[in-house]
Amino acid sequence: MKKIMLCVFILTTSLVKAQSIVDSISDPSFILRDTVSEKLAEFAVNNYQIMMQKSRVNEMQYEVKKSKAAWLNNIAVTGNLNEANLKSSNTGGQNVFFPRYNFGLTLPLGTFFTKSNDTKIAKEKYNQEVYNLKGQLELLKKAIKVEYQNYLSNKYYIALHESVIQDEKVLLSVVETKFSKNEVSLDAYTQSSKRYNDALIKKVELLKNLNTSKLELEGLLGMKLEEALVRMVSNN
Repeated sequence: MKKIMLCVFILTTSLVKAQSIVDSISDPSFILRDTVSEKLAEFAVNNYQIMMQKSRVNEMQYEVKKSKAAWLNNIAVTGNLNEANLKSSNTGGQNVFFPRYNFGLTLPLGTFFTKSNDTKIAKEKYNQEVYNLKGQLELLKKAIKVEYQNYLSNKYYIALHESVIQDEKVLLSVVETKFSKNEVSLDAYTQSSKRYNDALIKKVELLKNLNTSKLELEGLLGMKLEEALVRMVSNN
């Protein structure tokens, strides 16, 4: 009798706990969206793909600078000394040819057109990489928010299901006691045991979903979720 009363007490406690969670979720003001996912999305910059794209943007920026200076490679400098002036200098004579030194710069006219277009092409490629970076960043932030919703939902599923497990465990204990006294049939005992085992199997599935969503979220963040949450608090 005492064991049955204890089981009933535990069952009542678990029901109250479950009802508390249900009441919380059924409250009209209850929403899954919160500030956590918004702040976690800011860690998208730590994603390896984003970092690679940033490196690509920097590379294209260097290409633009390189293209702007490339026209200097086409300048040819020529120079010579007037032979007669050189001889007159050696003999002490006067300089009769001007200029004494001859210098020249050679720059193909096509350079102004081709190099200008090359620079424009380099700038366009740079702009494309910048737009690509912005697009990837926005998509990643959205993915982080969505995955955090999955993670949060799975946590609620487990919290709710835990009360179901406790209920089935208490009920099974009661049935076991009654079965030992031949107060219930074998079928009743078997059905109660099956419901409890099914609840445990469901818990394993929910835990797998929770762990999977956590791994997916961490992959998007580029760091452990715990580390991100600590940084998030530190930045406030």
